[in-house]
Amino acid sequence: MDAIALLDWLLECDVDALLRVDAGRGGVRPWTFHATNGEWSVRVDAFSADECMEKALKALADHGLVPPE
Repeated sequence: MDAIALLDWLLECDVDALLRVDAGRGGVRPWTFHATNGEWSVRVDAFSADECMEKALKALADHGLVPPE
């Protein structure tokens, strides 16, 4: 699942989410994913967009959110 599809799906699930890249970190885990629904929140930081998406999907699954294929 690509980032846009994931964000669209999370919107349908009433989950607030963002994907950010921060060049100001000097290459030190510049990618961040954050999601919350008011009861829980997850944040992952990563070195690449692919790594960030992998970590985000795992963190969401830990909260019972598994997006469709």
